[in-house]
Amino acid sequence: MGANSTQAQAVVLFLVAFTLIAAGVAGNISFVPLLSGLVLLGVSVGLFLKCKPWEHKEE
Repeated sequence: MGANSTQAQAVVLFLVAFTLIAAGVAGNISFVPLLSGLVLLGVSVGLFLKCKPWEHKEE
């Protein structure tokens, strides 16, 4: 796995997304953290898919 800034952003968003999802599930106050976490999870997956072709690129 190559290390570049896009992959780092995707990992950070992935961790923040799961933190927000856990906060949204644990607190029955509002759905804002849960929805925000799901949106960030989608963005993270998009960034990971963007990086996938770079993994098999010959140097």
